[in-house]
Amino acid sequence: MRNTLALGLILLSGMLLLNSGYDVYRCFVPKKIAEPVPVRLVRIEGKNCPLYYPEGQ
Repeated sequence: MRNTLALGLILLSGMLLLNSGYDVYRCFVPKKIAEPVPVRLVRIEGKNCPLYYPEGQ
């Protein structure tokens, strides 16, 4: 019984380790990087500092 439980925990931890490794790989090697889009900002004076919002919001 202990051997079965230990094997199950080892398999589960191995699967979680592989999944997190794949997530890190996918993070650094994206399929397509979107081109940056220029955004015009509108300046609004706040209480202590100016605030910038995208135009049209």
